[in-house]
Amino acid sequence: MRKSLLAMAALMGVATLPAHAWRVSIDRDAFADIGFSTIVRGISEGKKTENPNEKSRINFFVPLFNITASGQVNKLVYFSMNAEGSSTSATLTDNRILVRDSFIGLKFADELRVQAGVMRAPFSRVALTSAYVQLFPYTPKTAALRVDPTDVEAGTLRSRDHGIVVWGNVADGLVKYYLGVTDGETINFSTDDSLAYTIRVQFTPVMLGFKPETGYTVSDTYLGRQNVLSIGFGYRVVGRSGTQKDTKMLTVDALYEQKFGDLVPNLQVGFINKKDAGGFADRKASQLYIQGGVLFDQMVGFGKPALAIRLEQNKNEKVDSDPTRDEPKVNRFGVIAHYYIKGQDAKVSLGLDSVSLNSEGKNTCLSVGTHRCKNFTDINLQFQTRF
Repeated sequence: MRKSLLAMAALMGVATLPAHAWRVSIDRDAFADIGFSTIVRGISEGKKTENPNEKSRINFFVPLFNITASGQVNKLVYFSMNAEGSSTSATLTDNRILVRDSFIGLKFADELRVQAGVMRAPFSRVALTSAYVQLFPYTPKTAALRVDPTDVEAGTLRSRDHGIVVWGNVADGLVKYYLGVTDGETINFSTDDSLAYTIRVQFTPVMLGFKPETGYTVSDTYLGRQNVLSIGFGYRVVGRSGTQKDTKMLTVDALYEQKFGDLVPNLQVGFINKKDAGGFADRKASQLYIQGGVLFDQMVGFGKPALAIRLEQNKNEKVDSDPTRDEPKVNRFGVIAHYYIKGQDAKVSLGLDSVSLNSEGKNTCLSVGTHRCKNFTDINLQFQTRF
C-alpha cells in the first residue's frame, strides 16, 4: 500500500502522501486517494509595534487544514484537488475554505508531463514545499514583511498560479525541469492583462548515489529515507499591463541531506531576488536564507527527535531614485525542535522565532498604522497530523 501511494505521489506531482490515505478504486487503472491533514498551533506573541497599548499575547488557532483527492483516470490521465482552510478567528465569516490546487495532468513519459489548472508555481523550493514538510512551517508576520520575495505574485493564492506547466525528469532524475505559462498576478476576464513565464531546472548527482526528487513538489527533509543533494535554478517573469514594469524574479537554492548511522544532518540554502516588484520601476526585494538541522533516527520514547536552526534576511522596497531612503531589512533567527511520532503524519514541534528590523524596516509599520514596528520574539507550539 505504501509503495503504491509513494509512486502515485511522484506521478501526480503532489507532496508525499501519508502512508494510510483512503483509496477509492473504480478498477485497476482508475482510483483516487483521499487525505486529511491539519495543523494546530499555540503561539506566545511578542509585541510587534511601539504602541504602548499593545500587549504580548497567547493565541491558539488552526492555521491550516486540508482535504485532498489525488488519483488517475487511466495510466495517461491523472488529477489532484486540494481544499485548504483555517480557523484563525472567532468570527465565523473570517474562516473559509479555498481551492488551493486543482489540476489535470497527462503523463506521456517520465520525461514529459503536462499539468493544467491551479497549482504551485514552479519557481523556488519555497514555492514548491508544503507547510506539512517544512522544517520551519511558519513565518513571522509584520507590516515590514509585506513585500515578500518568496511570493510568486499569484494574487491571494501566493505560491499558486493558474495555467499550464510542462515538467519531467531526464536521465533517471539527473535533471528535473519545469516550464510554466500562467496567469501571473491576477485572473482578469475584463482587461487584457499579461501572463507569467516560469522556468526551473534542478540537478541531482545520481551517479554519486543521491536520490532525485522526482515529484512535482519537494520537501525540506526526507527524514533519512533517502540521501538528497539537489541544486535548483529558477527564473520567473510576471507580465504587467499598461506602463507598469514586468516583475522579474531569480532564485538559486540547494538541499543536502544524508544519513550517517543514527544521525541525519540536513542543510538548505537559498537566495531569491525580485526586480521591479509589484510593477514599480526600481523597486527591489530579496531573501537570503540558510537552515540546517539533524534528526536522531532512533525512537526516543514514542518518537524521533530533531533540531533545526534558520537564519534569514529580507530586504524590501529599495527605490533607487530616492537616495535618502535606506533598504528596509528584516533579519530572522529561528530554532525549532521536532518530535516525529510517525514521520510527518504525526509530529509535535516547539520553536522560537526572533525578528529584528533596521530603522527603515521599523518605519514600514507607519504605512498601515500610527506606530513603528519593533523587534520581537514569538514562541510556537505546533501539532500536526496527516492521514
